[in-house]
Amino acid sequence: MTAPAGPVRPDAEAALSPARIEAIVAARTVALARRGAAAAALPTRRLLLCRSGPEHLGLPLEAVAEVFAFRPCTPVPGAPPALVGLTGRGGVLVSVLDLARALGLPSGEAEAGGPGDGAAHVVLLRREAPRIGLKVDRVLAVVDAVVEAAGPATGAAPAGGLGTAPVAGYAREAADHARRDAGPPVGPSPPGGGAPGGFAVLDLPGLLHPFLPGPRPPPGAA
Repeated sequence: MTAPAGPVRPDAEAALSPARIEAIVAARTVALARRGAAAAALPTRRLLLCRSGPEHLGLPLEAVAEVFAFRPCTPVPGAPPALVGLTGRGGVLVSVLDLARALGLPSGEAEAGGPGDGAAHVVLLRREAPRIGLKVDRVLAVVDAVVEAAGPATGAAPAGGLGTAPVAGYAREAADHARRDAGPPVGPSPPGGGAPGGFAVLDLPGLLHPFLPGPRPPPGAA
């Protein structure tokens, strides 16, 4: 019998036995099942996913009254650049803020008369006077997302170039979050209109504060 070419561990045969391999596979299966169950149990939040400038952004759905197509507004003399102007909705005046400009982002809207002209939306917020609508380049979808609070304690950070913008948290669609926790994908990613890389969830009170009189309201008050 030829001697092995190198040292052999005493337990080598046991480590590679069918019983040992079966035990490893079974343990791996249980671990993946537990991880998937934990991901499924994470609380989710329903968000309105929008595109504004180069960013995908989430707005709390409970803060949204309605969405309608953007139309030309009446300018307000001396208003800040982010205030597009006034428009009427249901017999009530609505102040329309350009979300990209309010966040200091480059605008993604097309030049007047361009191919994308008229595609913008206004997200009317559910709040008392003054009524405020946020102009976005496009409302994409309503999504259920797992949201982590922004800040060094969680390690969550806003996407892209939001910098010091008022961000309440960082979100990932629930289905995408579960796929990420389950490990690398086995096939092509499923199609969809969401933001698979994650997106920032805006702090609406912080966003509106510079445009409203009085002290800053607590988060969630908008």
